[in-house]
Amino acid sequence: MKPGGPLTRAVKFASMTAGVTGSYLGYLAESLLLDRTARVERLKATHRKAGKRLSDTMGELRGPAMKLGQALSLHTGTLPEETLQELATLQMSAPPMHPQLVRAQFRQELGRDPEDVYHSFDPVPFAAASLGQVHNAVGKDGKKLAVKIQYPAIREAIASDFKWFRAVSRPAQLSRHLPSDTFDELQRQIELETDYGREAENLEFFRDRLRPLGFVVVPEVLREFSTQRVLTMSKLKGRHLEEFLAGKPSQKLRDQMGARLVELYYFQILKLGRFHADPHWGNYLFLPDGSIGLLDFGCVKRLNEDFVGSLKRLYLFPGRRDSGEFMRVLEQRYRDSGKKLSAASRRAHASFAENFYRHVYPPEPEKESVTTDFADPTWVQKYLAEARKLSSSRGTLPEYLFLARTELGLYQTLHKLKSRVAMSAQVRRYLGA
Repeated sequence: MKPGGPLTRAVKFASMTAGVTGSYLGYLAESLLLDRTARVERLKATHRKAGKRLSDTMGELRGPAMKLGQALSLHTGTLPEETLQELATLQMSAPPMHPQLVRAQFRQELGRDPEDVYHSFDPVPFAAASLGQVHNAVGKDGKKLAVKIQYPAIREAIASDFKWFRAVSRPAQLSRHLPSDTFDELQRQIELETDYGREAENLEFFRDRLRPLGFVVVPEVLREFSTQRVLTMSKLKGRHLEEFLAGKPSQKLRDQMGARLVELYYFQILKLGRFHADPHWGNYLFLPDGSIGLLDFGCVKRLNEDFVGSLKRLYLFPGRRDSGEFMRVLEQRYRDSGKKLSAASRRAHASFAENFYRHVYPPEPEKESVTTDFADPTWVQKYLAEARKLSSSRGTLPEYLFLARTELGLYQTLHKLKSRVAMSAQVRRYLGA
């Protein structure tokens, strides 16, 4: 299946919105005639119907639309569970390309059919992502491989979607609640993800630089069978999150996995200055020995040295979060980005630091071993509440966009795992890195 043209995509977006709205209007009309028990069941059914409508349309459209659905699927505690269950399918699957189209795409890139390149190739994908789908293959040497093939015309679909997004969000852009440079950052990053040659470089970088952690596994790239639109990698073992949890892992293993995910996040941010920024659950594999497989390195963000230095000075900041010293570091961060820290943003940052970070990451050395129990959804909800305050203050920077997305994805995964993690201890080990 190919992404549709600009008009087709815009019509499908509009139809999806109207369909979801209609579902809830129908529920409101029916609820007047139902008793309390029936209303609860009817509302759950409406949530499922809305989620199915969103999932089906976003999966069909792929591109930015599917990425939006994947992001929404992580919002535990903020969207109805029935809706989340439907959106979760976007993390692993979407309508596949026709096998003949797969073959045509492959031949156009490598000049040969898949069967001429590999010992065997499965034309039915085992995973369908927002920009391409992934197939099982076996190399001539017998090694199990994963082959990612990009959808045709996906760059045109990205341009079409962002034109539509900008048009419908014009009021939010004019009010600066959704700055235009946020759209620029999003579009630039998603366009970069269509370059599989760049993704191959990312894979090689992280496969090498994450070795010191010992518990992270990254696929190996086969360069001779990779191009800008086809990426051949080694196939990783492991189970995705839902399957891992279905095996009823012990609390000890959940805690260990959680601590390792947190360490992986801060190792990337504070030591490498570069991080995997696509945190949906389809991109993680969990192994019984506590190892973590990391997939899909199309979305990788770099942070400049000054920005990382600012983070190091503010993480575990020991004093008041509304103090002059704290604010001076923030002001410099904004100046480095060519912006000014407003009074409203100053208050929002202080509130975020005091009401979320000080509790989840206590700065006192004697509290370093204090754990946060992420089984409690309150922590995710507090993060989102403070993030909304910052957004409303019109004080977000382009660097925050993917950093916040990745951080939220981390907390959502910790909540799903019901992990208990000493967060400050994980941060402190890399503050001097």
